[in-house]
Amino acid sequence: MIKYPLVRVVFDRKKTATKQKAALVQVEVQMNGRKKYLSTGVKVYRDQWSLAHGGVVNSVEAEELNARVAAVKKQVDGYIAERQMKGEVFDFGLFGEWIRRKEEKSENVSFIDWVEERIETRKDIRETTRKTQRKLVPVLREFGRISEFGDLTRVNVMKFDDFLKSKGNRQSTVYSYHKFLKHYVADAVMLGLARRNPYFGVKLDKGKSSGERFLTDSELRRIEKATMPTESIERVRDLFLMQCYTGLAYSDLMDFDWRRVDEERGRMILRGCRRKTGMEFMVVLTDKALEILEHYGYALPKISNEQYNLRLKVVADAAGIDKPIASHWGRRTCGMYLLNHGVRMEVVSKVLGHSSIKTTEQTYARILSDTVIDAFEGMK
Repeated sequence: MIKYPLVRVVFDRKKTATKQKAALVQVEVQMNGRKKYLSTGVKVYRDQWSLAHGGVVNSVEAEELNARVAAVKKQVDGYIAERQMKGEVFDFGLFGEWIRRKEEKSENVSFIDWVEERIETRKDIRETTRKTQRKLVPVLREFGRISEFGDLTRVNVMKFDDFLKSKGNRQSTVYSYHKFLKHYVADAVMLGLARRNPYFGVKLDKGKSSGERFLTDSELRRIEKATMPTESIERVRDLFLMQCYTGLAYSDLMDFDWRRVDEERGRMILRGCRRKTGMEFMVVLTDKALEILEHYGYALPKISNEQYNLRLKVVADAAGIDKPIASHWGRRTCGMYLLNHGVRMEVVSKVLGHSSIKTTEQTYARILSDTVIDAFEGMK
C-alpha cells in the first residue's frame, strides 16, 4: 500500500474542451485507486494546453495562468510534505477538510481587500497604471454597496454608475472606474470567487472621444521599438502590430489560421470572411507581419477582448504614447497607413472587408482632410 499520493496537473478531465469551449485545469491527487481533484480556477481552450511545454500555451496570459496552476499544486505538495515530515499517513478525509478550510478562508476575504491586493501584486502593469488603479479602492469603500463578492450584482453596478456621476465626474472618468472594476470582476469570476459577471450585457458610455482613433507612422514605430515590461505585454504588442499590418479586427485576429494563407505571385495572401459582417477580405502579409507569425510558430496567441484592451494601455504607456489605444485602433491605423502611402480607396476597402467603398470613404474622408491640413502646418 502506498502511504502518500501522487500529485499531477490535469486538463479537461471530462473531455469537453474544443477550440471554442474552454475546460478546467485541476490538480489531481491519486493514491491506491482513489482520486480527488482540486480546481485551479484556470480555464483554457484545447489548443491552449500542452503539459509538455509547461501547461498553458498560445495565450497572452500564459505566464500568469501557469503561475496560478503552479501555486495550487505547490500548496497541495506542501500539505503532503508536511504529513510526511510528521510521519502521518495521508488520509483523503482529512485532505478534504483541508480543502474546505482553504475555500472558507478564501470566502472570508472581502472583494475590496482582494482587489486591493491584486492591484499591488500584479506583474503585468506598469507602476503608473498601478497608481491610477489604486484610486478605485477608496471610491468603492466610499460607495459602500460593493464590498463582498456577493455584492457583485447588476443593480449595484448601475448604482455605482449613478454614484460616480453624482460626484461630478466626467463621463470618461466614470467609464475608467468601470473599466478598472470590470477587469477585477472578470478575474474573480475566472477564479471561481464570484458566480457571475454583473457587467455582462451592460452597455457603458465611454464619453466623447478626444481625437481620431489611429496612430501616426512615428507612433507605430515607437510601439515597434519600445521595450515591454513583461512577456505577456510583449505578446499583446505583437498582436496589436499584426492588426496594424493587416487591418484585421479583433475577432478575425483571434480566428487567424495559417491554413487560409496562400502564395500568389511571390506574396503570402490571407483570405477570409469577417466574422462581424461576413464580408470577404484579402490581405497581403508584409515582411513585418510574417516575422511576427514566424515568431509564434504561425499560431497567434489568444486573449479575451477585455484583457487585450486593458493590456494595450500598458503597451501605449511603455511606448510613451498618450492615447487611449484599443483593439480597433490597429484596424484604423492600417487603413490610414495604406491611404497615406498611395493605396487606392477601393483596395483599402477590400483589405478591410468593408461592405462597400462608401463605408471606407465615410470612415476615412474627414480624417484624410485633417491629415492634408496638418501636412501644410507651418507653411506660408
